[in-house]
Amino acid sequence: MAIARKTYFKLHNSAGLALALFVVISAVTGALLTFRGQINTLEQGAFERPTAPVVAEHLSLEAIVAEAEAAGDGSPATDISLALEPTDPYLVWLDDDDETEVYLDGAGEVLATRKTKKGLTRLIFQLHTGELLGLAGQGLMLATALGLLALAWSGVAMWWSRRKPKAKPTRD
Repeated sequence: MAIARKTYFKLHNSAGLALALFVVISAVTGALLTFRGQINTLEQGAFERPTAPVVAEHLSLEAIVAEAEAAGDGSPATDISLALEPTDPYLVWLDDDDETEVYLDGAGEVLATRKTKKGLTRLIFQLHTGELLGLAGQGLMLATALGLLALAWSGVAMWWSRRKPKAKPTRD
């Protein structure tokens, strides 16, 4: 058991050291992306987020997304931000070359569109996914994710190997 624990420990330390920088980048950019609405507000500058008219009944999210995709070049939506207040618009991000944001009211009417290809949020997203470095970067982020699984597995394996085996009852 001691040999196995040493092996798990070496694997755990090696994986942790090899992944540390990439895990930190992924964690920091992931944390920043949770505040992308606020980042977008800061970087919008002259662009003023539209106010949505209050509607009695909202379309389904699927219909909102379909309207946003139709307003662009047909590229699929990658994400949606919900309208939290009656006058807040829905915001749908499209996966086109311009990284278009489409603002819609609850009835599915397009209020505004905005191209964000060179925005800070886009840069953070590209760092987070590895897209900034192309296929090699995406492979690196995939290896990081798999390495995190190895860290979790080796940590549990080390813990498991330290458990004392239950004493077998002796017969008199």
